[in-house]
Amino acid sequence: MRFLALAVLAFWLLTLGRTVLNLLFVPRLRPRAMPRATPRVSVIVPARDEERSIERTVRALLAQTYPELEVIVVDDRSTDATGAILGSIGDPRLVAVNGVEPPAGWLGKPHALHLGAQRATGELLLFIDADIIYAPDAVAAAVARLEESGASMLSLLPHFELHGFWEHVAIPNLAVVAFTMLPLWLANKTRIPLFGAGGGPGNLIRREDYDAIGGHESLKDAVVDDVALARLVRRSGRRSEVALANDLISLRMYQGLREIVDGFTKNSFAVLNRNYVAAAVVLLLALVCHALPYALAVTGDLIGLATVSLIVLSRVVLYTAFRYRLDNALFGHIPMMLIWGWILVRSMWITGVKRQLTWRGRTYDAGKTRFGD
Repeated sequence: MRFLALAVLAFWLLTLGRTVLNLLFVPRLRPRAMPRATPRVSVIVPARDEERSIERTVRALLAQTYPELEVIVVDDRSTDATGAILGSIGDPRLVAVNGVEPPAGWLGKPHALHLGAQRATGELLLFIDADIIYAPDAVAAAVARLEESGASMLSLLPHFELHGFWEHVAIPNLAVVAFTMLPLWLANKTRIPLFGAGGGPGNLIRREDYDAIGGHESLKDAVVDDVALARLVRRSGRRSEVALANDLISLRMYQGLREIVDGFTKNSFAVLNRNYVAAAVVLLLALVCHALPYALAVTGDLIGLATVSLIVLSRVVLYTAFRYRLDNALFGHIPMMLIWGWILVRSMWITGVKRQLTWRGRTYDAGKTRFGD
């Protein structure tokens, strides 16, 4: 047990170091940055039953300082007021596309993105979800960073708006995984597909590269299409990059515990390619690396106390950088792990055993879908 406890202590010491390296060396979008060239940018937004957020998202996009911009929203057969809201905005830079039933083998969101890309006229394509809020300088700053990096694709990491106990406890795990568990600072310097990162807050890709890799037609059955796009870019030998954009981009991802659980149930097991052995290993590592130190600490074990101190320090460093509540950095680790452990077990049961993938009122055979790459 002592050897195991020391191994876990070493794990968290490395984790703290990785967190600091990521925060120091992952590039950050610069407000008021403007690229030397201003190629046309087509922002593509898939929207299904998004009346809660779509107007705020679109108006923020139309308020961008970037001069060459069109906004394409694909109304993916919404049953609420999404279409009416889009029709009321009345800006010539807004193109509303009526979605259609996806062909066999397609999931709804990749098909909506495919339709949007077909209508796009820009040299750069920016794929974002329908609940993302861009500050006026965000698109210009993103294009400037893509120009500076020379990458084929740039993925943007946002600030999460959090309300209520469950959102403050659960949602920061996305930043915890990205900045404490992944070597993002190193990933930006490689083309390794496994290190490809993308997300709904913004995937900015050069049109010529998007077409060369097959676009979303290559990701038609992808459950996590945004990450899969980055990995597809890298599999083709191209380079993708991640940049911090939490000063310019924000979103409230889910509202309350039920939405969090349902939202991540659809893709948590898919991230592991629906491999039960991999899922069992993840759950076991969670017990050993996250729960064991606290169990040892309450007995007064010095190694356990030192490990918990490292866990808390890693969280404080990250939560301070991302402007999350510090009381959750201090006390929220075990509740966060319990929530995400339950989400993974639930995802294994529903999308694995029962083969049901349900989202936005549509249900698919999960066995006919994949993570994406």
